Amino acid sequence: MEKRKDPLLSSLSMVSFDVDGTIFRKAALTQAARSLGVGEKWGSLDEMYHHRRITLRECLTSQYKLLQGMKLADILQEISKVEVIKNIRETVEKLQGHRIRVVLLTDNPDFLCAYLIERFGFEGYVGSKVGVKDGTVTGEIEPLPDKRLGLRKYCAWTGVPLSRCAHVGDWVNDVPVFRVVRYSVALNAKTENVKASGSFHIETDDLMDVYRHLQSID
Repeated sequence: MEKRKDPLLSSLSMVSFDVDGTIFRKAALTQAARSLGVGEKWGSLDEMYHHRRITLRECLTSQYKLLQGMKLADILQEISKVEVIKNIRETVEKLQGHRIRVVLLTDNPDFLCAYLIERFGFEGYVGSKVGVKDGTVTGEIEPLPDKRLGLRKYCAWTGVPLSRCAHVGDWVNDVPVFRVVRYSVALNAKTENVKASGSFHIETDDLMDVYRHLQSID
């Protein structure tokens, strides 16, 4: 009997990618914050969150407030300097060739997602909302601390069931997403827990390795 072509890929309608540590090799806004003069405050909020003194929602809201009044162009200029994984656009286009919607799923701001969409061809995003008016960041902030909830809402809006989704990510906030999608890839995961939670884990500097893996799954 002839083997069906790309069985996993043929059963997927959407693949979502985390941003920090997955697309960007490091946390993009954390890196940019240093050059923008708010690195110390940004880092201290991360520390408070990791020591459970504040919630992730409080951390994200406070960090994005640090950007209030800054020119978006200045922020994006610093973000553009952060190293990204190899072959992002090539991977996006390969997946799109299978009629798969390729999106971003992140707690990063929408303006960062829009930058990545323009640069690499992603088709949409689920992320935090941070207001921008006349090219300047405002204080209007709606953080997305729960990526799983964000994906559920996006799936409901697009009509794509979670059973036809895959997710690629590297951190603990990706684990709840891994648990509800059809297939998951822990990419360059920072902890054993994240590695173990994915359907598969891989260490690579080339995003095409993720595509090649998905293509190989029966």
